[in-house]
Amino acid sequence: MDTITLSKQNRLYWLDRYSERAYTTLQYMLAEFDQVLDGATVDYPGFCQKMGIPCPYTDKEDFWQHYIFDPQDENSIRASIDNMLGNGMVLRETITTPSLSYLQMAQDAIVMAASSASPHVELQWVLDDIMAFRGCFDDAVDEDDVRNTLKAGGFVERLSLMLRLSWRTERLKRELLKLLNRLYKTNLPTSRDSLEVIQSAAMDGAEIDRPLLLRSVESLFLL
Repeated sequence: MDTITLSKQNRLYWLDRYSERAYTTLQYMLAEFDQVLDGATVDYPGFCQKMGIPCPYTDKEDFWQHYIFDPQDENSIRASIDNMLGNGMVLRETITTPSLSYLQMAQDAIVMAASSASPHVELQWVLDDIMAFRGCFDDAVDEDDVRNTLKAGGFVERLSLMLRLSWRTERLKRELLKLLNRLYKTNLPTSRDSLEVIQSAAMDGAEIDRPLLLRSVESLFLL
């Protein structure tokens, strides 16, 4: 296994955390919007509380517009995509130019969506471009430590969002096992206490303390 610098480790880890944050929260928002069309209400203050972010939004329309599209809102999906692309640009030689191009296309798509009267098509492009980035990355990058470090960040973010939003939790233990499998293939420094909690939660039949597990997932890697 080749070693990579701490700076590159950090950027790879956060590149896929941001890509997973954008991907999962956008999926969640689109699912919520479909429910609104069926007559449901939008509990955006509750969403912000679960995510641990401020709630400066005045109504559901303001929330929809700014949480998804506002680059000045540091907690927005657009900000996650900008941060994803920013890390990717620094890592161009590591992740390859074709992989980087999909990150750029994801940003282009959300910019187009922001000015669209019916942005669902462009938002689907964002999801497609993030998935295309991952496929291209898998195909183009041979260094195991690079691949495993990036994917570890994505699994951490996915688990964090599943626990925060109580979303798709039927897949929780499977995702925990995926994170552990990836962790053992990296050189990332870890918290022993956090790792023990995650290992216990991943066991069949183990009772899960979700607040403790969330804290452990977020503090697992010492970056």
